[in-house]
Amino acid sequence: MSTYSPLPGSELHDPQTNELLTRARAQDVGARDELLRRLRPKLLDRIEIMMGTPARRYAESSDVAQSVIIEVMRDLDQFAPRQRGSFLRWACRIARNHIHDEVRRKHERAFESLSADSHDLLTSRGPTASTEVSFEEQKERLADALLELAPDHREVLRLRFFAGLTFGAIGERMGRSENAVGLLHSKALLRLGALLREQADESAS
Repeated sequence: MSTYSPLPGSELHDPQTNELLTRARAQDVGARDELLRRLRPKLLDRIEIMMGTPARRYAESSDVAQSVIIEVMRDLDQFAPRQRGSFLRWACRIARNHIHDEVRRKHERAFESLSADSHDLLTSRGPTASTEVSFEEQKERLADALLELAPDHREVLRLRFFAGLTFGAIGERMGRSENAVGLLHSKALLRLGALLREQADESAS
């Protein structure tokens, strides 16, 4: 059984919280529930601030809070208080990692989706040597090609695939009509496909 010795001045100078931590580490379910009841509202407030607008497109703050709480309870033995409010700060560090991971996973999924679309364009003229390019090589080529696009082409693809916005929402961002955005998106994909084909031809030569 793990033991817990609160340091002077730790955990909001609250002896009751210190006691709850000690009991929770000893697998006292009631103490764990009370600790969670105290932690959750403060943690949720901070998660909502940390997430910002971009991360809220990918996850709900309440879902992030629930994942963080599960990890906090699982790793409670690893918490070592150092100063006032350190338990909440420790939970917030876990939350920040969760938020970053969720945004990263969303970007990776968007990148894979964009890779798939560009691969269709790349191979639409029939089998070529480019069809043998590995997915990892294709991702590297895609990243290079994106940097060569005109700014408005790169932006429409970024907003569509990485931010997950609809054409209407993209139009509001870019000051264009929904139809204009759809046309711009098609041109951007075609240009991206052309750049990827140029890269493939250069590699094959």
